[in-house]
Amino acid sequence: MTPTDDLGVVLGHQATSSQSYLIGIDDAASVEVDDLVAVTTEDPAGPVTTYGIVTEAFAQLEGASLPSDTQAYTEGSMPAQLVRTAEVQVVRVDPERWIAPHPGQAVRRARDAERERALYEDTMTRTLALGLGRDRLPIRLDLDFLDGTKGGHVSISGISGVATKTSTALALVRLLLAHPEMRRRVRVLIFNVKGEDLLHIDRDNRRYAERANRAELDRQWADLGLESPGGFPDVGFWAPPRASGGGLPDCESRLEDVRVFGWTPWRFVIEGLLRFCFADASDMRSQLSFVEERVRGELLRRAVPVVDHPGAVGLMPGPVGGDPERREPRLPGDLGSPVFEDLDGLVDWLVELLSDDELIRSGQARPWVGNAAAGTIGAFTRRLQSAASRLRGLVRADAIPIPRGEAARDEPPVAVVHLTRLHDFAQRFVVGTLLAQTFAAKERGSRDPIEFVVLDELNKYAPRDGDSPIKDTLIDIAQRGRSLGVILIGAQQQASLVAPEVTQNAAIRITGRLDPAEAERSEYGWLSPAARARARLLMQGRVLISQPSVPAPLAVEVPFPPWATASSEVASTERAQDAISRFG
Repeated sequence: MTPTDDLGVVLGHQATSSQSYLIGIDDAASVEVDDLVAVTTEDPAGPVTTYGIVTEAFAQLEGASLPSDTQAYTEGSMPAQLVRTAEVQVVRVDPERWIAPHPGQAVRRARDAERERALYEDTMTRTLALGLGRDRLPIRLDLDFLDGTKGGHVSISGISGVATKTSTALALVRLLLAHPEMRRRVRVLIFNVKGEDLLHIDRDNRRYAERANRAELDRQWADLGLESPGGFPDVGFWAPPRASGGGLPDCESRLEDVRVFGWTPWRFVIEGLLRFCFADASDMRSQLSFVEERVRGELLRRAVPVVDHPGAVGLMPGPVGGDPERREPRLPGDLGSPVFEDLDGLVDWLVELLSDDELIRSGQARPWVGNAAAGTIGAFTRRLQSAASRLRGLVRADAIPIPRGEAARDEPPVAVVHLTRLHDFAQRFVVGTLLAQTFAAKERGSRDPIEFVVLDELNKYAPRDGDSPIKDTLIDIAQRGRSLGVILIGAQQQASLVAPEVTQNAAIRITGRLDPAEAERSEYGWLSPAARARARLLMQGRVLISQPSVPAPLAVEVPFPPWATASSEVASTERAQDAISRFG
């Protein structure tokens, strides 16, 4: 029997309201959670159409009062009637006169124009389809609340390993790159902090091609705006250098087309990157942050480029005036320091300077450390030496930085920065530096192209408690980024562990399966009680999405990805090419 669009009637055994009501489901109808429905009420002031979303479904035997009655009904020895009902949450009324649907009114499935009104799509001037609803039709995001026009930023939560956070973020980016209006306005920075899976997103997914429902998947992606499903079309890959040297990227599953990144000592000093060597919350609670700020400022005042030493930095005996970016190169003989070709040399010189008791006692070191105690200075130098060992190879005179802002004009629109094999300290340094450079470039330049930053494990970089330079940068992006053209797509297992200034500024919130205890936290107040219960049971590829344009969370399914999500999914011919490039 084919289900009908006439679903049943509004029940009247208990009062209906302008916010919710119950449907008595007809025998020939099928109603599921997340279905969109409509009912028109003939009110004395004029008809009102109420649109809603099914939040729960029930079935019971009328006439059965004892547990054993069900068995008796099954055996045919007792009369009873199967009754199916569904609970509906109202999402919109048209015209906007909030009245309760009258009991007995016929309820129908919302189709076509009524579906658009139920999802508020008729109020959206620009949309982006992100996934499929229960009816297998696209669910659309309001682009005004994604690209910063009215709001911005995306927060994605969910337990690890259920294909929620990374897969949803990548689907969002891929569909943005295929959008007719946005494709030329989008630049994406993706931090790869787990494994090497994201080093293959430009390649087709072998498992996608082998699936029995390949034709159906192609149709689904076409409905979402991706006419030719496959790998990301234009991606630049970056990785840190290997500790063994040789200029090779520090990754295993891919070597070709991966560039090695770093920063020169000159950029390290004049951009104040020293602050990201002290990015732990404990550093901000101690006097280390005071000493770091003094040392960073003194380095900037004395720094000059050096003749015949591109990328290196030298320090003058005293402060140098003017814009650091326009300082003339000096001869090595004019300097008050050696020529620093890497971070190790600069740190060794600073440690020797700040460990000289005579300079400390005489006050000659006061411009560098102020009145800091000897114990604090010692802690600072120890942290500095630890930083140099963990950042070895990242700061050197011949390093190639990852272009940001105007410098990235001729770069691929997507940049994947591989950080997995770096020490946690070095990961923080790279993330903080690139975020600060991206934000600073936007402050100097124009809003377009819009920079989307995809960052997983957001709780590590912007924790709820404590302060750090990276957290300050992320909060600044969350609060001011959308007006400048920087949009954060942040992902975390637990939103309750992330700084509220970051998550609360996200206009679009997405969650996959949640831990039951996490689902009860106040950070998920945008979920109704029924939706919180659903979030504990969501299957792979299914998420709940909230956006300002729609007053209720929507269940969305993201189709199986056509791009490789792991090295094992890369087609065998492409893996063979990798081996050739590696071994010859």
